[in-house]
Amino acid sequence: MVYKLLLFYIIQDPASIERKKEVIVPQDFKTQQDDHYLMPGTYATNGNRSPQFRVPGASSPKVPETTIYANWLAKQAKHDVLNDDTKEINDYIQEATKVVKVGEKEVATFAPFRPKLSALQTFTRRQVVTLCVIGLLWMIGVLVFRLEMLTIVIGVITVMYTFNLILNLGMAARTFRNSPEEHIDDAIVHALKNANWPMYTILCPLYREAQVVPQFVQAMQSLDYPPEKLQILFLTEANDAETRNAIRALSLPPHFQILVVPDGKPRTKPRACNYGLMHARGSFVVIYDAEDIPDPLQLKKAVLTFAGHGSEVVCVQAKLNFYNIRQNLLTRWFTAEYSAWFDLILPGLQLAGFSLPLGGTSNHFRTAALRALGGWDAYNVTEDCDLGLRLKRYRMSTVILDSTTLEEANSQVKNWLRQRSRWIKGYMQTYLVHMRNPVEDFRKGRLYDLFTYQVVIGSGTAVLFINPLMWVLLGIYIAFGRSVINTYHILFPWPILYLGAFCLIFGNFFYVYLYLLACMRRKQYHLLLWTLFIPVYWLLMSTAAFYALFELLVKPHYWQKTVHGLHLKGKNSSSVAALRAEALASVDEPTMPIPILPGKVSSVDAISSVTISLQAISTQLVPAISRKQKQAQAVAKQSKVRDLWLVATIITACITSVVACRHYFQQHEVLLYGDALSHMRSARSVFDSATPGLAQLGTVWLPLPHILMWPFIWNNFLWYSGLAGSFVSMPCYVIAAIYLFLSARRLTRSSRASFIGTLLFIFNPNVLYLQSTPLSETVCMAALASAGYYFLCWVQDGELKQLIFIAGCTFLATIARYDGWALFLGVFCLIPLVGLMKRQKLLHIEANLVVFSVLGGLGIALWFAWNQIIFGDPLSFQDGPYSSLTQQAAQLKVGKLFTYHNIWQAIRFYTIDASQTIGIVLLALAAVGFIWFILHHRFTPTTFAALVFLMPLPFYLASLYSGNAIIWIPGANPPGASVYMYNVRYGAQMVLPAALFISILVEEASSIPLKHFSSLGQVLLAAVILVQSFLIASQGIISLQEGQYEYACIAQRNIVEYLAEHYDEGKILENMFTTQVDPVEFKGSFKSIIYEGSGQLWLQALKNPANSVEWILVNPDNHNDPVAQHINVNSVAFMSQFTLVIRQNNGILLYHRLGSQPLPDRPAPPSLKFAHHTCT
Repeated sequence: MVYKLLLFYIIQDPASIERKKEVIVPQDFKTQQDDHYLMPGTYATNGNRSPQFRVPGASSPKVPETTIYANWLAKQAKHDVLNDDTKEINDYIQEATKVVKVGEKEVATFAPFRPKLSALQTFTRRQVVTLCVIGLLWMIGVLVFRLEMLTIVIGVITVMYTFNLILNLGMAARTFRNSPEEHIDDAIVHALKNANWPMYTILCPLYREAQVVPQFVQAMQSLDYPPEKLQILFLTEANDAETRNAIRALSLPPHFQILVVPDGKPRTKPRACNYGLMHARGSFVVIYDAEDIPDPLQLKKAVLTFAGHGSEVVCVQAKLNFYNIRQNLLTRWFTAEYSAWFDLILPGLQLAGFSLPLGGTSNHFRTAALRALGGWDAYNVTEDCDLGLRLKRYRMSTVILDSTTLEEANSQVKNWLRQRSRWIKGYMQTYLVHMRNPVEDFRKGRLYDLFTYQVVIGSGTAVLFINPLMWVLLGIYIAFGRSVINTYHILFPWPILYLGAFCLIFGNFFYVYLYLLACMRRKQYHLLLWTLFIPVYWLLMSTAAFYALFELLVKPHYWQKTVHGLHLKGKNSSSVAALRAEALASVDEPTMPIPILPGKVSSVDAISSVTISLQAISTQLVPAISRKQKQAQAVAKQSKVRDLWLVATIITACITSVVACRHYFQQHEVLLYGDALSHMRSARSVFDSATPGLAQLGTVWLPLPHILMWPFIWNNFLWYSGLAGSFVSMPCYVIAAIYLFLSARRLTRSSRASFIGTLLFIFNPNVLYLQSTPLSETVCMAALASAGYYFLCWVQDGELKQLIFIAGCTFLATIARYDGWALFLGVFCLIPLVGLMKRQKLLHIEANLVVFSVLGGLGIALWFAWNQIIFGDPLSFQDGPYSSLTQQAAQLKVGKLFTYHNIWQAIRFYTIDASQTIGIVLLALAAVGFIWFILHHRFTPTTFAALVFLMPLPFYLASLYSGNAIIWIPGANPPGASVYMYNVRYGAQMVLPAALFISILVEEASSIPLKHFSSLGQVLLAAVILVQSFLIASQGIISLQEGQYEYACIAQRNIVEYLAEHYDEGKILENMFTTQVDPVEFKGSFKSIIYEGSGQLWLQALKNPANSVEWILVNPDNHNDPVAQHINVNSVAFMSQFTLVIRQNNGILLYHRLGSQPLPDRPAPPSLKFAHHTCT
């Protein structure tokens, strides 16, 4: 490996590129031919070959990192001594001090002026024409198309919201999984204390900052860097004698120097930094603001970060945060925003390869590269954002350094608005500058750059203006409701309405939750509750955006000065006053001035198309740790030994799942349960019903299983056969088996024992039947198993991402089955208990609860809101006419609710149900395993973590006791009761915990010190599981038997057979709850069914059936049938319009409208011909 000379060509005119110049590049650096790219090579422009050295440590991967870095620093220092870059710096100063004439205006910004990439001109003529044309077309569209034009605009806005939400969600997930931050251990830095560090320049632009100067000087003196290698430049304006006097009063050592920036326009921070860059003597340069307190090791960490990358990395961005967090509510919100931006969003942008809008401070640069870029644009009031985009434009890279600089959070609203409006104005300036020639960028293939501009700058700024519009629309709808509903139906067609609702709910939730997670990562636990109110902060941001737009049009280059030192008021005012008094006697004279060179005024046309072409930039060393070495380290860190027992678990579960489903499909037993048909109907009716829409999801059944069916339910074969639901249950069954295995392995540290225990779940016949049906049990099992596993991981490891996974899995469980609500309550109680056992601070425990409950309880909150919005009652799912409680009340009246307010009977019924589901032998062994586990672990956090898997037990016991659930099962039913089986599948939820504790028993038994007992015991327990599963299958699978009993004991389905033979696609009026005739059974279309979920069509059909439907299903003897309540089938008027075609022996009647077309006559499917008998 050799030292490489980095030659920067930053070119505006592609014709000026010398295409024939030979450039030799290393193999791992891709050379680009674009005129805006950097061209690396081993030759300087004068043709001299650069010296060659071997990569430190490259030949010996076992060399310690400290040795590698020390060698790199030593050779870099030697090379810096041998290579004098004075001529190149002088050439840069000559270019930078030229005064350029643009029209009647003279530009002197102390940097090579490039008008095409400068914000001097806010809008180009082309941009003005484009904006005028867009505005004119929009006004014409509104005048001609009126509301339809607004609908298009709202649609575009909604799609933009949705795209940004999905993109940000993906980037945040990637950041949590694999953050790209550069982390340099403090131990490595301390071990390199005596290394030969390079020269470092610190630029500190100051304007009227006398109050914070002592604090800043103290922070600079705290930096762990050799003073002789430091150059700290105070950049002061000519009219700011007070700040210079405060600096001089501190009697600072020689490496602190004062620069007086010559007076001129614009008076901005980037202009001052450009002036400081001309004086910079360091190989690296960084900017710190006046109130900054950087990490003392940050400079060294930045150097080592540069050492770890190639010359394409030009900038290292350290993180920013605040030290006056608790000052008031505004500083708390500001801190949460900064934590999210620097800890999550910027790393996500880096992973995605997007441009990084740099922070205004703590940007570390290679000095030569920064000069090659031309420094900062003095006319851009967010020069950091513009510079970040220019770095990406020229194919230079920025990396995020895990080192924090603390700043002062703005504590006054007025001051904050000034600062934020300047930032937003600068973002708009940057967007306008980089979008001046989008056609040219498109032609040159810079599509990703264009995409970056829209995502990072364009849409990010646009939403600040759009948000208030959407808030107003939402407020109008809430305030006026029905009076504007017709207009809103035009403005928000159903696809836009659903996307908008999704963004409103999940978008706002995601961004709030992102702030919560960012605060958690920084251990800012006291901020979490305040962060929940951050939407108010977003309103302030939109206010600042409109002020920024005004300034962009009126005074685009005006720099709104941010007042610093507000946190110091009343603390050290006396000392500051003393410094000022002492300094007034000092002579106010510029330090180290560089005058503007006379006779250097040029026109824009005279500027070379090659803005900068340095003849010899200081040679850069190849990375101390090569890219291949880094990749090898990353692979070694992420690679894990493959667990063949886990592979066996997955394969076994997949094969068993497919075989079981195929068997029950061939036996026509997938849709035995009426509940299975109900789940299928809820999923299908969202887009295939008389009134399609999300409201069809219903009120009692929780929505997750139905949503998961959407990719399959549209297919008629999968719908009619029930496989659309099976294809959801089957993967959930496999997922549950995987998480069960992983949980057991966590507890036992034995893959073999975990596999044996998991076999109980995999081979359980009741679970195998349930996973072959559209029932929701296995969906809940998967959510419960995954939540239990991550809770166990969090208890043992304490990682934030594990807590997030717990919350996410709990959220899924709460919208799958009501069992998940018990899981939420259980984990909510266990989190503080575990925290207390780990001796965590109360603030930390509270933060954990907030992070968990905000996401974990979201499903419950949404379900209450859903019932309120759709049905007018947040508890409609609980006390509505189709709720479980209402149905159980009917059984209570006839004395069949045997467990009501009887805890002993509740325990007895559920225990018998579980034993017949699992097998009495395996249930007993699981109980032994549980007792053994408790005795071994006693009252430890791990014990409580394992209890999560037992959450279904107290839930079902409480439900049975309170009358919210009912179970009838032989062996528990009272003698002589006229009941058989009902809801016996509830016992299947105990299979997971039983399998877990069987795994523990297998491992504990193998530890008995007897010869060959370990292997023999494991084989014996595996055999017991297989034999018990075989016995359950052969003696009767109670979950299957209940379905068979329900299917065979219902009244003869004459109506279904008749409709299968004669139905002609006409509308059918029925109450699905009382008649239980599903279109799946006779291969009908659900669009033809008018039922209680059909809204206005239902009401119209009840009022005037002859004008609405052709068929009516009614049970006049059932007082709960609303059709019978509204339609008198015995009236003369009804008899003149409809005729009775068939009567079922349970009282249900089928009527057909008179005068309709002749009915078809076709044979009914053989599957409808089954034996029925009366069950008592």
